[in-house]
Amino acid sequence: MAKPFLSVIVPAYNEERRIGPTLEKLVGFLSAQAYGWEVIVVENGSDDDTAEVVSSWAAEVEQLHLESLPTAGKGLAVRHGMLTATGEYRFMCDADMSMPVEYLKDFLARMAEGNDVVIGSRQIEGARRFGEPAGRHVMGRVFNWVVRLVAVVGFQDTQCGFKMFRGDVAEDLFGRQRTTGWGFDVEILYIAKKRGLRILEMPIDWYHEPSSKINPVGDSIRMVKDAVLARWRGIIGAYR
Repeated sequence: MAKPFLSVIVPAYNEERRIGPTLEKLVGFLSAQAYGWEVIVVENGSDDDTAEVVSSWAAEVEQLHLESLPTAGKGLAVRHGMLTATGEYRFMCDADMSMPVEYLKDFLARMAEGNDVVIGSRQIEGARRFGEPAGRHVMGRVFNWVVRLVAVVGFQDTQCGFKMFRGDVAEDLFGRQRTTGWGFDVEILYIAKKRGLRILEMPIDWYHEPSSKINPVGDSIRMVKDAVLARWRGIIGAYR
C-alpha cells in the first residue's frame, strides 16, 4: 500500500463522547480530498468506551486506525502516533476538534512554502478565540511567559493542540522526545529550534470546549516543570 500524503494523529484519553463527532468531521473532510490519508487515534489509559467507539469507526473506514496504549499521557500518545504514522506530512489534532477542520488546507499550504513545522496559534494577530474563560486565558499567557523565559522564545502559543510536521522531521523530533505529559509541545519546539528547523506560527479560529481535560493549576505546574527539564536536557546534550 502506498504511503499516505497526510497522517492525522488524534490522542484520546476518556473521549467516548467527543471522539465520534471529531472523526465524523475528519473523515468527511479528508474523504473529499484528492490525496491519500490516514487517521491514527491513539487511545491511552482510558477507562471509558473510547476504544470501542474508535473501533466501530475503524471497521467502516479503511484509512482509520486505532492504537491502544496502557499508560495515560498526551505526550506519550502523540509520540506513539507520530512514530507509527507513515504520511509525508503528519498532523496532531486534539480530540475535541476545537479548530475548524478546513484549516488543514492552510496548514498544508504553509508546509508547501518550505516550512518544516507549522503550529496553530490562538494568540498571534489574526487568531480568534471563542468562549474561553478569562481565567484560563490569563493562566495560558503566564505559562507562555514562563516558557519564553526558561525554554523556547519566539512563539506566542506553544500549547495549541494543532501542529503539522514534515514526516522525516516528525520522526527526528519525536524520536528524541522524553516528556510524556502535557508539556511535550515545549520540548518538541525546543528541540526543533536547537536543530535550526523552519517553524511557522499560524493563526487559527479556536473554540473552547467546556469539558477540557486540563487541570488549570496542577497541569500548569507540571508543564512548567517539563519546560525546565527540556532546557536542562538541552544544556547537558541529551537531545544530540
